[in-house]
Amino acid sequence: MADLTEALVVDAVNEVLGAKRRDFEPVEADTSLAELCLDSLDVAELFMAIEDHAELELDPDSASSLETVGDLARLRAALNPLPSHD
Repeated sequence: MADLTEALVVDAVNEVLGAKRRDFEPVEADTSLAELCLDSLDVAELFMAIEDHAELELDPDSASSLETVGDLARLRAALNPLPSHD
């Protein structure tokens, strides 16, 4: 299980949105989430990517006060880590 760090979430955001948006400019930790114009599918894909990178399940209720990409590192993990894909 990896630590949920700003670097990890920045990588996940850049990976997910970079694959979806042709003219996507890579983000930094201080990039505003509002600036990214995320729809519900984007948010779901970001959560899944972060969960995959960190090998844990996130608590979606902990996302209510997030303002920047770096704030995603403050998401709380649910009680159980994700099962390994071995």
